[in-house]
Amino acid sequence: MFGYIKPVPAELKVKEYELYRAVYCGLCNAMGRSTSCVSRLSLSYDFVFLALVRMLLADESGKIEKKRCAVHPTKKRPVLYEASQLDYCAKVSALLTYHKLRDDLADEHGFKRLACLALLPAAKYMRRRAKGLEGLDSLIAGKLTELSALERENCPSPDRAAEPFGELMAAVCAHGFEENSAEGRIAAEIGRHVGRYIYIIDAVDDLKKDIASGAYNPFLALYPENTEAEFAAHAQMVKNSLTMELMGIEAAVELIDQPKVPEYANIVRNIIYLGLPGLTDRLCGDCTQQMLYENKRPKGTKDGEN
Repeated sequence: MFGYIKPVPAELKVKEYELYRAVYCGLCNAMGRSTSCVSRLSLSYDFVFLALVRMLLADESGKIEKKRCAVHPTKKRPVLYEASQLDYCAKVSALLTYHKLRDDLADEHGFKRLACLALLPAAKYMRRRAKGLEGLDSLIAGKLTELSALERENCPSPDRAAEPFGELMAAVCAHGFEENSAEGRIAAEIGRHVGRYIYIIDAVDDLKKDIASGAYNPFLALYPENTEAEFAAHAQMVKNSLTMELMGIEAAVELIDQPKVPEYANIVRNIIYLGLPGLTDRLCGDCTQQMLYENKRPKGTKDGEN
């Protein structure tokens, strides 16, 4: 479900892109230090975005040092360190990885279930290393349970299905800030819209795969009779819904005061004004074109056949 919240590197200044890479490598380093080297395999762009947002709200800058690592042993790369938000994001990533794996274990069968069972001990260890977040751990478990219940009942509303994940990400983003502070409210608003956006865009991205496998997808539940044609006909409505989530993120981000490191704000704006709208256009457009193609193609033909 993760991996969608990315910048457009070509639109970043060189200094900004180097800083983004430093935050990415810094988060990887924090994961290895806080929750085990294995946890680095769960590193995603979405948690880099979370780290950037929280550093903006906490007005935290960190320090950058060039280091080598196992993945890049021949050349030193800039790495951000002395940033508490990186350690927090590393622990949250471990908790979400564990609970997502438990969720998959309940839903999957065959080889995929065996793979989940094989990974579970490492995920349990990562969770144990995420000390000090027991309350958040319980909340994540509860929200994913709510989400699983909606999926089991084949909820036909993408908006309703996305809400538990939005609430989960609101809590994750706002944790540690005073509840009624400006920072806490802004963080919760960004997290809520980001979570809802991730859930809906993931459903769009997985639609063709879920049609083939029969797995739950809110759009499959919404259009049970003729999914391909109906989704293509309503793709603009889906895109509008995703755009509304982006507008919510944008409005909240613009309330953040001028930070110590303006480049952090520039990277975040690159992601929400360029990266995410581009992703929305691409996935909604690609999905619509593919669905229309599949719907018009004579039944029984394969790609490459006339």
